[in-house]
Amino acid sequence: MGEVRRRQILEGLLAAMAERGLQRCNMTDVARAAGVSRGILHYYFQNKDEMIGALVAHLKESNFYQFRSQTTEPEAPWEQLAASLWYPVQAFGEQGGILARVWIEFWGLAHRHPAVREFILELQQGLREHFREILERGQVAGVFSAEVRPAALASVILGALEGIMLQWHFDPAGFSFVKELKALEQLLERTLL
Repeated sequence: MGEVRRRQILEGLLAAMAERGLQRCNMTDVARAAGVSRGILHYYFQNKDEMIGALVAHLKESNFYQFRSQTTEPEAPWEQLAASLWYPVQAFGEQGGILARVWIEFWGLAHRHPAVREFILELQQGLREHFREILERGQVAGVFSAEVRPAALASVILGALEGIMLQWHFDPAGFSFVKELKALEQLLERTLL
C-alpha cells in the first residue's frame, strides 16, 4: 500500500504542476489532486522539494520506459518514428498538455534543483539516442534516405518537439499541438522517404 500511495501522491503532484505551475501549487493543491489529506503527504514527503526529487525518479522509471516500449513495438522504422512523435498525444490526451506543462516547469526548475537538471539532461540524451537509432535502422533497411545524418536529425526532431510544446504552452488558444505535430510528421516523411 505504501508504494501505491506514494505513486498516487506523485501523480497528484504531476497534475497540480500541470494545472497551476510548480510555483503556484502548494501542498494542499497536491493533496487535493492526489485525493489524500495533507497529513498523508507529510507522512511520505517532508516538503515539495523532496516530492520533486521523487517525481523525477518516478518519471524516469515509468514514463520513459513506457515511451520506449510503446514506440519500438512497431517493426517498421517509419511507424516507430511516427509513434515517437505522437506519444505525447497518445499518453496524455488530445493536446498533450500535461507533458508540455510539466516539461516547461522542469526547465524552469532545473537551474536550482540538481535532480531535475540531471533528469532533463538524461531524458534529452535518451530521446536523441532513441531517434538516432530509429533513423539509422531506417537507413540500414533502405527505407530512409541515406543523405540524412541521423544524429543531427535526431537533435532537430527533439528541438522541434520541444518547440511545439513551448508554443502550445504559451498560446493554447492560438496554437494547435495536434496540427503542428502533423506538420512535423509530414516534413519528416518528405525528408526521409
